[in-house]
Parts: sequence; structure tokens; C-alpha cells
Amino acid sequence: MERSDFLKTLGLGIGGLIMPSNSFINVQSIKIYDNYVKGMKHYNFNEISHLIKEGDELQLLRAPENTYDSFAIRVLFKEQKLGYIAAFENVVLANMMDKGVKLNAFVSHIDLSRNIYESLAIEVHAELVIPTQKLIDSMLAENRADDANDIYRNRFLNL
Repeated sequence: MERSDFLKTLGLGIGGLIMPSNSFINVQSIKIYDNYVKGMKHYNFNEISHLIKEGDELQLLRAPENTYDSFAIRVLFKEQKLGYIAAFENVVLANMMDKGVKLNAFVSHIDLSRNIYESLAIEVHAELVIPTQKLIDSMLAENRADDANDIYRNRFLNL
């Protein structure tokens, strides 16, 4: 397998990460973040809170122009700003978003009886690309016999 073919199989093209549909890779969603939304007291959360339920999809929007935090990530529900991901936890997520990694956000917990600082939690997922056994087998099949570890030759070379 040529190197360019291998990279295409993994989904690494000129434009970055693309997700080809083939039998060489699997894609698995993994949770990478789960915590409360910050700053909700400054927005319309109380007016729209009755519309939000656990499992609802949320939107994440980078806000590098934010005066207080250049790694700011807004959390939105149907285009309504709810608040932000905590400033002390957003650096990695912001860098991922800046590099084009698609993150999916969902409501993980909502409890309107609690104070506003702990009433809405979100979880963020990213897609993990996993090579299948078929890809591994095809890569192994491309090796020449001389590339294999040869214990007899190694004995003579290491004398």
C-alpha cells in the first residue's frame, strides 16, 4: 500500500480530516467533556429553560474575540446563547475547534430546582477514528519477507 493510499484510507486528505466510508476504519463517538455551563445568569436561560431537556443537542461556537477569554466557547440552544464552557477548561476544546475538529454537544443534566450555576450541564463528544482489523491485515500483507524480524539473521549480526 502506498503512503498516500494509506493516508487516504485513514481519512487524511489535503483538506484535513475527512471521514470516508469504507471497511478500513470505524468511527466511534467519545465523550471528552462534561460540566456545567457558566455565565447563564447573564442570558435568557430562565425564559427558555422549560424548552430544554436532557439529551437535547446544543451548538458550540468559538468566540476568539471575547475580551475576557480568547479561548471562549459559547453554548447555544436553538441559536439562543445559554452561556460558556468554563474558562479554565476550554483551551483544549477551543484548539480542537480551531483545527476543524467537529464537536457535538448535548444536555447531560438539567435540574431547574438547583441554583443557576448548577442547573444545566453539557457533555461534548468528538469522533475517534479507529483502524479495523482489515486495515491492519492489509498493511501487514504489504510487508516483504525481508522486512520481517528474522531471529536467525539477528543472531549472526549481533555476535
